[in-house]
Amino acid sequence: MKNSLYKVLCLLLVFSFSELQAQEKRKTKRINYKADKQLSSTQAGKTRLFGNVQFEHEGALMDCDSAWYFKDENRIISFRNIEVNQGDSLFMWGDQLEYSGETRQAVVTGEEVKLKDKEMTLTTDRLRLDRNTNIAYYTTGGIVESDENTLLSHEGYYNSNFKVFSFKDSVILNNPQYTIYTDTMDYDSEAYIAYFFGPTTIISDSSKIYCENGRYNTQTDIAQFNKNAFIYDGPRYLTGDSLYYERAGEYGEAFHNVLIHDTLDHYLITGDYGEYFGVKDSAYVTGDPLYTVVDEEGDSLHVHGDTLYSSTHTDTLGNQSRLLQIFYGVRFMRKDMQGTCDSLSYSTLDSTFRMYKDPIMWDDSTQITGDTIYLLTANDKPDTLKVLTNAFMVSQTDSIRYNQVKGRQMLGKFGNGELRKVYVNGNGEAIYYPKEEDGSYLGMNRSICSRILIILKDSEVKRITWIGKPEGVMHPIDKIPADRKILDGFKPRFDERPLSKADLFK
Repeated sequence: MKNSLYKVLCLLLVFSFSELQAQEKRKTKRINYKADKQLSSTQAGKTRLFGNVQFEHEGALMDCDSAWYFKDENRIISFRNIEVNQGDSLFMWGDQLEYSGETRQAVVTGEEVKLKDKEMTLTTDRLRLDRNTNIAYYTTGGIVESDENTLLSHEGYYNSNFKVFSFKDSVILNNPQYTIYTDTMDYDSEAYIAYFFGPTTIISDSSKIYCENGRYNTQTDIAQFNKNAFIYDGPRYLTGDSLYYERAGEYGEAFHNVLIHDTLDHYLITGDYGEYFGVKDSAYVTGDPLYTVVDEEGDSLHVHGDTLYSSTHTDTLGNQSRLLQIFYGVRFMRKDMQGTCDSLSYSTLDSTFRMYKDPIMWDDSTQITGDTIYLLTANDKPDTLKVLTNAFMVSQTDSIRYNQVKGRQMLGKFGNGELRKVYVNGNGEAIYYPKEEDGSYLGMNRSICSRILIILKDSEVKRITWIGKPEGVMHPIDKIPADRKILDGFKPRFDERPLSKADLFK
């Protein structure tokens, strides 16, 4: 029994102490005032004030032309020429003010309500200020001006403690150099940083940016964009899982799932990491980069390597061209042609692919190698082939026989994307298996001639012509010496040929 009584007394003491704490919390200071003239109303606790009216409440001063003071409610309603001074460099102006000393909530309305501190000026027609949290907000549209920036939105919240705005619904940030359109934005008026939390578009004279999450320093013009981020620069755009961007040099850095697309030159670059220099119109991509260009008929050429550079150059005559450079382990393919080399470059000035260090090209059943290979294109299709030194062509006739041609240099011509003619110049040698009309072999011809012309059809050697006086011999098909079946340097590498985009990355 004693224990039960003791517990009840303890609970009563706790409740009494809690009630005392609550009463202490509910205690608020009265609103003080002064005025040139005042009239007491017939209603108790209501006073009419006129002329140079000023209220003071817990460090805030509120001036107006006239007001009602409700003593019992510790509340005021003020009219005309409203000015509120928070005492911490925060000011408000308007036509009417309603303020409660109990809740410390102020509502200012008027044709032009203003809130101002050292960093910004807010203009709206209805503004609520919570003095407990120092948060002001509007829901009927507002304009915020800060240095060169002007922000418009339907709803806005301002925390004067941290100098941070939160904007919602039809947000627009205007700057002399760009305009930002978004759905939700936070803006730090001291650091001049805008934070985006929804679909956002940034438009300037030279570029357009889209993202759904990110931040932008409006003073340094440096940004970090995430989630569906794109940077449009004329006919080109850059995207990735996340983007870093410096507007001054139009420098973009992309991370993961990088894509650079040129809608004018119809090329596409993908990779895991990329940099884009808008002023120089150049790009650097690594992490399994892939370059893709599409011709007029919709056929695609894919080129892969370890590292990719793309840059724009202007010659002395003012002609502008693009240079593509891919280094280390280059592999490329289109449906009618494939190849590999250590490094490759392509210039739009002469529409030429240049392949260096152990280059190989395959055209169906034909393989071409040399020290250096040039492939000239027309309308994004193969047009002319140049093998500069140690040229070697292999054409497979069946599972065990190969037509072979080698020489110092080699020149090839394409027709409708297929290799049709090959001209060998200097130190020409050939092994050729001519056929009867029924497809049976006549034998094997092995010859030496300074210049040789090869005619192909459907990527097969149909005829070899020796220009000049050849030295050679025709062997019957069943009496070919084993040591005469191949030329020095013969090395078929058809098993290395990439036949799909996936093969490029093997």
